[in-house]
Formats: sequence, C-alpha cells, structure tokens
Amino acid sequence: MTNMFRKMITPALALICLAALALPLAAQTAAPAAAQNKPVDMKKLIAEIVGDYEFALQGQILLVTFSEQDGKLFGAPPGETPEEISPVEGKPLCFDITLADSGDYYELQFVRNEKGVIDKCIMSVQGMVVEGAKVIK
Repeated sequence: MTNMFRKMITPALALICLAALALPLAAQTAAPAAAQNKPVDMKKLIAEIVGDYEFALQGQILLVTFSEQDGKLFGAPPGETPEEISPVEGKPLCFDITLADSGDYYELQFVRNEKGVIDKCIMSVQGMVVEGAKVIK
C-alpha cells in the first residue's frame, strides 16, 4: 500500500475501531492478577505474533507483515522497509512505533482469542483505531 492510502484511511479507521478496542481491552483487564504479573517471555510472544495481518476499512485492505529479527519485532506493508516495533512496558501484548519517514506514532495491541491464540491486532494512529485479523496460511 502506498503512503497516500495510509494517510487517507488513517482518520476513518481510528473512529471505526475505537469501539472494537474497548471490548478486547476490557476482557484482558478482567484476567486474574497473577496472570498479568507473570513475566513475559518476549521470544515466545514475538513468535506468536509473527505473520501477516489484514486491516480493512471501507473496502480497502492494508496488509502488514510482522516478523522477528534478532529477537525483536518488526513490521511493514509488503514492499516497504520493516521498522522495529517496541514493546510497551507493563502492557504485555502492546507495542508501539514512531515511523521514521512520517513521524506518525502507532500503538499496536495484539489480542488473544478464546483459545489463547493471538489472532488480531488493533492499531491506533492519530486518533483512529483499526482492527486487523491474522491471516492463517
């Protein structure tokens, strides 16, 4: 996808996904305190996250590939240079990034389904929230 596509859909995606963000976060905060305080195995977590995610808005699809390199999480749409995505301290499934080319700040919240498998990513940028589904190959 081009940068133009991202700039056009970013505000709309955020508004559409704000409601979607509240439900998974509420479910995660209801988890037992012991599970929330358990140390995170970043290597294992990144391995669970790695893959392609489709973010959709108004009939447009943005594919983002998350990959691991040297124990760190990277992400980018196909054809673009992957950038490092940093974990947010105190939030085990939350990562953030400020894009080098635009300076846009993104927060990514990965979500586990009822089976405990990471299958969604909620992306927040410039007040917009967009939900992406992991592509199962």
